[in-house]
Amino acid sequence: MKSKYDGTCAVPGCERAARKYKAYCSSHQGRFDRHGDPLAGRVTNGEPIAWLERHKNYQGDDCLIWPFGRLSNGYGTLHFEGKASTASRVMCQIAHGAAPAGKYEAAHSCRGAKDGCVNPKHLRWATVSENQLDRVRDDTHARGGRHHFAKLTESDVKSIRGLRASHSQQKLADMYGVHRSTVVDVLRGRTWHWL
Repeated sequence: MKSKYDGTCAVPGCERAARKYKAYCSSHQGRFDRHGDPLAGRVTNGEPIAWLERHKNYQGDDCLIWPFGRLSNGYGTLHFEGKASTASRVMCQIAHGAAPAGKYEAAHSCRGAKDGCVNPKHLRWATVSENQLDRVRDDTHARGGRHHFAKLTESDVKSIRGLRASHSQQKLADMYGVHRSTVVDVLRGRTWHWL
């Protein structure tokens, strides 16, 4: 192995620049951080597609979990036909044929989408609105306090609505550490309308 301070990655054959104060380039450093080995988790070209082909007739009722790379939201990811795609979309295409014309998504009938489920029995082509309705039905959509930008909780919203008669909008905003417009949206039902 090369010296970790010579400027290039310490993995033999890798000529990429090493990260500052590290022995490896960003790709190998990521593998080292996750697995303790800069070469762990390497996938040869075609291996993910071959895995999907082997499992396209999977008959189990349980979720079939994608064993390769995943996005931060838990969905499996791979390159297919020259572009990045989700593993569930590619499995849906391999198992059920190409998506119908228009904007169709690979929709899950299970709650395992964020766990990397690619069971072909759990996948079907659905329109964007059909897929959104599934998320509402399964309570897996990011709304309210589950949304990553949420500043209020369900209990905060109920309290704000309960205090509307005795406090000004600005006072409520100050109490909950949000902008006055956030309080206005809550009180008018533009946000958190389901409560």
